[in-house]
Amino acid sequence: MASLYKLRIGRQGRIVLPKELREVYGVDAGDEAVILVRGRELNLRLRKVSKDPLQDLIKLSEGLSIGLSAEELKKKADEERLKDFLKA
Repeated sequence: MASLYKLRIGRQGRIVLPKELREVYGVDAGDEAVILVRGRELNLRLRKVSKDPLQDLIKLSEGLSIGLSAEELKKKADEERLKDFLKA
């Protein structure tokens, strides 16, 4: 069953998710929202952000070679999160 929600866009382009949706989908401050654009269609996808990003970097570093800078590690982590997101 589909539901329809009407949202207003603020002056700075911000969209606020209704409380009901935040509760149903467990959306918290700091979680990520990605908009996938296909032609004129916009699809919003939500993704929980880890409560322990350091642990995520440690896990990611297990598969990486030594010698990467912090910036390179962050870029690699962002790429991996995007891959995981697109799989969902």
